[in-house]
Amino acid sequence: MYSVSIALYLLWFCKVQSFLLENEYNILFDSKCTIPKEKFANATAEFTICAINNSRPITLCEKCLSSFLTLEESYINMSKVMNNGTSCLDQLINFDRLRVVSILYENNVDLWTRAKCDECYEQDNNNGNNGNPKISNETKEFRKYYNNFITCRNNKSIRDADLCSTCMNDYVKLDHYYKSISNINDKIGMCMDVVDLMNTTWTFWSVNCCKYRRHSEYIFIISTVTVLLLTIVFYLIVQFYKEKNAPTIIQQSRFFESLSLFKD
Repeated sequence: MYSVSIALYLLWFCKVQSFLLENEYNILFDSKCTIPKEKFANATAEFTICAINNSRPITLCEKCLSSFLTLEESYINMSKVMNNGTSCLDQLINFDRLRVVSILYENNVDLWTRAKCDECYEQDNNNGNNGNPKISNETKEFRKYYNNFITCRNNKSIRDADLCSTCMNDYVKLDHYYKSISNINDKIGMCMDVVDLMNTTWTFWSVNCCKYRRHSEYIFIISTVTVLLLTIVFYLIVQFYKEKNAPTIIQQSRFFESLSLFKD
């Protein structure tokens, strides 16, 4: 009976302690960390919505830069706000076994990184933008070539039959420039916005314009095969007439050879 009482007392004591600790944590956390936490939650939601809305065609890097910078700023602010000697970020991470905050932040940063968005921007602390990234020169140049091609492609005065031949020069310039800024060491061209634009352009060109190239290729292949066949036929004919017109050599028998010896 005594042992049962001790067990019940310990159980009650643990529940009271757990209740007090939980409420103490909520009081301590809510006092200063609620606002930074809510700002991070809103920034996470804003960036997620922006990424989904710009997933096709891919304009994530261009359209979601502001929301991504806000996300990073809100996450850093949680580490700067101190509450009883501990940052709000540490309190959120250490008391959360699910790691909701850290996982959401890491997933969003991973999305931005896998899209290689930083490759479309360059950091310039002297441009009056408070150090915010600005569009790189390579991206601007690519956009110029791409816009020239799109302007040609959407020109209503060009007939469909003449579209490929008319826009060929703009397409070749765009293709060559993209390949010149592509890095073969793991980097796919530029950021994913640029890669997606180029992939779309290649798809359009292969579907609508490569048939003319295939037509020329077919003519070349047929001409090559024809010349090859004529060469083989000519060789066989020459060999046939060569064997037919070759002189016939009649070998003398031993009898005639013996007669010739007696004459001598």
